[in-house]
Amino acid sequence: MGIKRFGDYDKTQAYGDFQALPKGGYVVRILGATVHENSNGQYVKIATDIAEGEYQGYYNRDYQNQQTEDKKWHCHYLLSVPKDDGTEQDGWTKRRFKTFTEALEESNPGYHFDWDESKFKGLIIGGLFNEREYEKRDGSIGRATNFAQVCSVEMIRGNRYRLPEDRLLNKPGVNRGGTTTDEYGFMQIPDGADELPFD
Repeated sequence: MGIKRFGDYDKTQAYGDFQALPKGGYVVRILGATVHENSNGQYVKIATDIAEGEYQGYYNRDYQNQQTEDKKWHCHYLLSVPKDDGTEQDGWTKRRFKTFTEALEESNPGYHFDWDESKFKGLIIGGLFNEREYEKRDGSIGRATNFAQVCSVEMIRGNRYRLPEDRLLNKPGVNRGGTTTDEYGFMQIPDGADELPFD
């Protein structure tokens, strides 16, 4: 008696075959946008995928390859809507919001932002992807590619962008390849290190 063959064996992807998206700058296409609200106020959740180059369609492939029933789309840009309350925090939110709308207009000739998020669908924009750390269920630290900032597509195509810093967990005792953070989240330099881990 042999092993019973299952129907989609040839199409099933083995664990470890799916390459992580490298951090970098990418032209992304907006697949949809929805407005949500939480304790911090309104925000726009913008679903995107890589639109050009070697990794085009990366997040669609990721979605198709998920073997669980509760599939999740893994590429969203979250854009806070300013509260217009005059605070310093709101000033930063306004600048980030305006950066997004201007990058959208620069990247899509003929498009003019008119406060209707449904019109974002199908537009392209430059996406800057860094890495972020997260805590796994077992307490260890994982890293994932993170859609951190936007810019115009011309900045991406012309390779005229600077990636934002990676988002590291501020957690005491985290080991990052020979360096460990102290209780304040600062790196402790191992004995015998030739150079400091920053510029």
